[in-house]
Amino acid sequence: MKNTIFAIMALSIITSCQNKNETEKTMPFKNDITILENVISLSGKNLEYNYGDYIYQINFKSENKLHWKCLKGDEKGEEAVETYSMQRLNNHTFFISWIEENGLSVSQVINLKDKKVNSFLKIEKDIIPLLGTIRQL
Repeated sequence: MKNTIFAIMALSIITSCQNKNETEKTMPFKNDITILENVISLSGKNLEYNYGDYIYQINFKSENKLHWKCLKGDEKGEEAVETYSMQRLNNHTFFISWIEENGLSVSQVINLKDKKVNSFLKIEKDIIPLLGTIRQL
């Protein structure tokens, strides 16, 4: 009886380890965006946000620092390094937020699977919603 129980426990452990390895495989998506099922941060990702009239390049330098540069729009050529906070909403969606030196507050939901970014800019008492697409650079 003890041998049977031990065999069942060993089989359960082996099966759960095999399933874990399957979820860690890379899943390819169109437009060169690759997502690991076990991603825990945006650190190291270099993305382009396209809002139509505005395009930004975002380099997530670390777990809490990003560099943005405006490539198209009224702010073209402007750039800054920001300290951001992040929450992972699921395997491919992140909520990030930061406050720029001039007081502009930025909040974003980044969906790497659907290649979408929903941004909300708070300027004084106004909130400006923006919807854009994401391309990995």
